[in-house]
Amino acid sequence: MNKKHPSNNILLNLGFEKLNEMQVAAQETILSDNNILLLSPTGSGKTLAFLLPIFEMLKPEILSVQCLILVPSRELGLQIEQVWKKMGTNYKVNVCYGGHSIDTEIKNLSNPPAVLIGTPGRIADHIDRGSFRLDK
Repeated sequence: MNKKHPSNNILLNLGFEKLNEMQVAAQETILSDNNILLLSPTGSGKTLAFLLPIFEMLKPEILSVQCLILVPSRELGLQIEQVWKKMGTNYKVNVCYGGHSIDTEIKNLSNPPAVLIGTPGRIADHIDRGSFRLDK
């Protein structure tokens, strides 16, 4: 797959024909290993703008958490998880947040996702418990 452009299947799965200007610029910047701050209106595609380069950087041979996404709220975490799942990748994703069963999360993390999304407090709790590895 071309590292600069997502597979057509992902875009089709999401109902898009092509990326918008902000998404293309974000993908190129992130894949060039630069820091980025995305400022764009609600509904403009920021979630996809950062998930696509994450997808491009994941390595199928690594069977542990490769990407940790910290979010300020459970709602945003669930939204990001939903977009990831709609992308139709073969990479597992989990979201962890307060108010969700810690036992269920620990069980889910026993077969680690490539992408882990969570609120800071819940992720800190899992780090303290050793629920997932941080070395990848």
